[in-house]
Amino acid sequence: MRVLIFLLSLVIFEKGCSEPKINQDSLSIEYSTLSKGSYRLITINKKDISVINKRDAKPIIKACGEKDWDNLIYALKPVDIENLPNLKAPTQKRLFDGAAIASLVITYNGNTYKSASFDHGNPPKEIESIVKEILSISENIE
Repeated sequence: MRVLIFLLSLVIFEKGCSEPKINQDSLSIEYSTLSKGSYRLITINKKDISVINKRDAKPIIKACGEKDWDNLIYALKPVDIENLPNLKAPTQKRLFDGAAIASLVITYNGNTYKSASFDHGNPPKEIESIVKEILSISENIE
């Protein structure tokens, strides 16, 4: 029994120390898509979710729920934001109007990290989970 408790405490201690702390108040995430006929800008921070669905339109703003924010942080943790500009798009449909041009911008502690453009609906594998989470959260904004 003591061995089981000891092993369990090691696992809990290991997980608690290995996860990096994120200053959530200085984090903002933007996802944008554009093509000849469409435009969308989603901006999320700890307090608000803002969605602009057309060029020159006013943003639709709602409070960011704690569950949505936690899911976003969870999806962001494995992302190396400093490597964001170096990620390669898996497809090139945006180059001939086969897909909207998408990009991800993360602002953290005063630094801005922007991905190279990629096809909306087919992000680089390294940021796929965060893009899916952003789109999921924004679907509930009308």
